[in-house]
Amino acid sequence: MSMPRKTPPRGKAFWPILGLLLALSSGAFAFILTDPVVTALRKSLRGFPSGATVNIIVGVVLFFIIGLFFSLIVAFGVPRKKSGVTEIQMTKDRKVMVNEKAARKIKQREINRQNKAR
Repeated sequence: MSMPRKTPPRGKAFWPILGLLLALSSGAFAFILTDPVVTALRKSLRGFPSGATVNIIVGVVLFFIIGLFFSLIVAFGVPRKKSGVTEIQMTKDRKVMVNEKAARKIKQREINRQNKAR
């Protein structure tokens, strides 16, 4: 007898697409903000280097920071899966486990008695 498969929620199918959109928007924001950040760093830090390599490095750092910020917002927005384990169910399971262990112990004693009697 096969058990019916649990179908995943419909919204989870689009999560990879949403992740791609999140990465693209992070890249767009990083591209837009790279030049103002570099000019602000040059004004505030006297020995700050200039060049295309510095712009790329600052852009990559901004991409990761913005991506982490967006991911944090999404993580707060996604509903959490509630735990299927409750204290009441755990105590019931423990009681059943203890009773099974006691029954096995009694059965083993009975088997040992029968073996000694032979």
